Parts: sequence; structure tokens; C-alpha cells
Amino acid sequence: MPRLGFRILALAASLSAWALVAVGGLVRVTESGLGCPDWPLCNGRTVPGESRAPIIEYSHRSTATVVTLLVGATALWAWRGYRRTRRDVVVPAVAAAALVPVQALLGAVVVWLELPSWIVAVHFVVGIAFLSATAVTAARAWFRPRPVPAGVAGTALGGVAAALVLVSLGAAVVATHADAACGRQWPACNGTLAAGGSLADLQVAHRLVAYVVAAFAVTLAVRGRHRGGPRLAASLPFAAVAAQIGIGIAMVLAPDGSRAHRTLEVLHVAGAGAVAALLVALLATVGLPGSPRQRSAGRLAEPQSA
Repeated sequence: MPRLGFRILALAASLSAWALVAVGGLVRVTESGLGCPDWPLCNGRTVPGESRAPIIEYSHRSTATVVTLLVGATALWAWRGYRRTRRDVVVPAVAAAALVPVQALLGAVVVWLELPSWIVAVHFVVGIAFLSATAVTAARAWFRPRPVPAGVAGTALGGVAAALVLVSLGAAVVATHADAACGRQWPACNGTLAAGGSLADLQVAHRLVAYVVAAFAVTLAVRGRHRGGPRLAASLPFAAVAAQIGIGIAMVLAPDGSRAHRTLEVLHVAGAGAVAALLVALLATVGLPGSPRQRSAGRLAEPQSA
């Protein structure tokens, strides 16, 4: 088991990466992305003025700086202390550090090109991948992968795959402004299952994949409780998914432009990061299906012949 100091550092890096996703959602919802139209300075200054938009945008950059320091320190400690004994910790830690300059470049391009929607979407998806790498690092630092029935590991893998699709669709919804394509209706869309053209179809696809992720989360919670999986770790994604769906429904029903709607949008972005990170962390604690540990667990779960 890695030292306590390293485990705390890895957890702090992951939590700060999640905070960065949430602050990024605040920047988008408040339309503060051009609050600092230059980069790396803010309106030619190292510290923003008193206007709201520059302060919000600068808070995102400041959070990114903290995240960079924590992720870099985690990767350096992992490499120096555990590269010969814990490659399962080193690989995700180094991967997260490698994604830092990619995200920084994407963030700079977003500012330089004045918020092109497709680059904003890519920036968000890469941010979720970055958060996932830090979540794997923290999960592996705190918990050794435990043998569980293959069905539990397979369900966790399916949940992660569905969550990544959901995040990509959510980014596409925001990039194409399809979030209002179904009006203020749920579960219907413009009076039927899906009506209103391609943007409505995209919104409905996002909703359907959310239901798929919810199904995986429910299955994980049940299997974690009754089939030898980690109970708490399997229940956390279910709680996050349930909250996320509730936020999404409330966001659809809330009046556009209202303070409640803007608050729910920020929470929805933060929730997307939480769902992805928890599912990835769960998969990291149980191991991939088909691994030696999982095959061993599967044999242990088989009924013994007389």
C-alpha cells in the first residue's frame, strides 16, 4: 500500500480536478469564457479587475494552476516511489500529468478563437478523461483491486463505456445548443417521443443514454450488495446518477434564463464529472473483466459439484 501522504495527495488531485470541471461549468453558464480575452494574462494583467466575468474566468485558471501542481506532484511521487512496484498507480498518474498540457492548449485555443463550440466540447470531453485518470490514480492508491464475480466487473466496464458516451453526447448537446430542443418537456419531446428535427433527436439520444447509465448504476448497486462486490463503492455511482437525472429533469422544467436554471446547469456539469469519476474509480477497484483476478473470482463464484 502506498504511503498515506501519497494517498492523500492523489485524492486531493482528483477532487481538485472535479472542482475544475465544476468551475468550468460555471464559466460556461455565466458566459464568462471571454472574461479574459487574452491568455495567459487577463486583459493584459496578471490579476483581473473587479468585473464579474474576468473574476469567474480567472477563478477557472487559478483552479487549473492548483490542479496542475497537485497532479504534477502526484505523478512525480508515483514515478520516483512506485514505478517498480505499483505500475497500476504510476500509469494513470503519468497519464493525467500528460493531459495537462493538452488541456492547457485547448483552453488557450478556446480563448484565442473566441469560444468555438466544437473546441469547447472537445475541451470538456478531454477534461472528463483527465478527471478519470486522476480518479483511477486515487482509487488504486487507496484500494488494491479485489476479486469479484466477473459479472460485477463487466457491469462496471459497461457503465464506464456508457458514461463516456453520455458525456460526449452532453458536450454535443451544449455545442449545438440542443439543450432547449425539446422545450420544457420531460420525458416527452415536443409532445411526442422525439419531434423537432436533428437537435431534438440529439437531446433525446442524450436522455436515452442517461437511462442506460442509470440501469448500469442500479445493477452495480444490486450486485455490489448481493454478489460479492464492494457495497459502498458500487452504491456511490447509483446515488450520483440518481442526483444527476433529477438535476437534468429539473433543468428542463425550470424557466430558461432563470437563476434556478443557471444553477442547475452548473450542478449538471459537476454531476457529469462525478458520475464518470465514480464509475471509473469503481472499475479500478474491481479490475477489468477477464483479468486473472476476475477469472479467479468467477471460479470461486461457481457452484461446487458434489
